[in-house]
Amino acid sequence: MSTYPLGVTFQPGRPLPSDPVTAQERTMYHHVRAGGAMATMARDGGAWPFRQLHGQLEDAYASGGWNDLQAWLKK
Repeated sequence: MSTYPLGVTFQPGRPLPSDPVTAQERTMYHHVRAGGAMATMARDGGAWPFRQLHGQLEDAYASGGWNDLQAWLKK
């Protein structure tokens, strides 16, 4: 079992790159949505499956292109 120092928040994967070209295939990334919830995503071919890690929201899980991912993160 891992322990984290006080004030350190668990962040799954790597920070999401600013553009799809630098993203590696099938690598987990994380980013905080506009509402403050942590989300994970990975590039798999031309699609980006993405999900919010907590909360019971209707849009907590989806898949789409880079632009779909960016729009979802702004919600």
